[in-house]
Amino acid sequence: MPDVELGLLVLDGLLIRDVTVAEARCGELIGPGTILRPWDETGQDAPMRHDVDWQVIEPMRFAVLDQHFLRVVAHWPPLITALVARANERAQDLAVMVSIHSLKRVDVRLLAFFWHLADRYGKVTSDGVLVPLALTHRQLALLVGAQRPSVTSALGTLTERELLRRDDDGHWLLTGDPPEDLSVLAPNGVAA
Repeated sequence: MPDVELGLLVLDGLLIRDVTVAEARCGELIGPGTILRPWDETGQDAPMRHDVDWQVIEPMRFAVLDQHFLRVVAHWPPLITALVARANERAQDLAVMVSIHSLKRVDVRLLAFFWHLADRYGKVTSDGVLVPLALTHRQLALLVGAQRPSVTSALGTLTERELLRRDDDGHWLLTGDPPEDLSVLAPNGVAA
């Protein structure tokens, strides 16, 4: 994309950026407000090769932040500040996801992940906090660094504990308040 200088701003939709190093995979959930530069993916030429794939979850719509956009936005410093804030938000989100991936138990990872999603996508309802994303068990496994069967089992555990459930639309509902300390879950959680 030679005439695109800054990148693409996600306006609508949802996708997973799937990065594979050796045989380890990690997914990043990307939604509205994220700035992307997919043409900068250098995994094939990097000293430690990695592959990047993209999986569209919901149809995407982007704004192209090209040279014309840069000439216009140069006159609006608050817009530049907002763009830098979006890039910083993505870096912070990735740091949180690294921490979530480091949690030992899959049920704890999932609970932390869903509360993290609730902060960005959640809608408070009378039944709890609705995360209106229809993520499959396989997609959740990629996003929390686990195997799909472990995710299925861990979701069952969280449902039994009435901490999380799926609604009729395939969306996720968190019940109760966010845990201040994830260690309050019983020590017999599901391993990776």
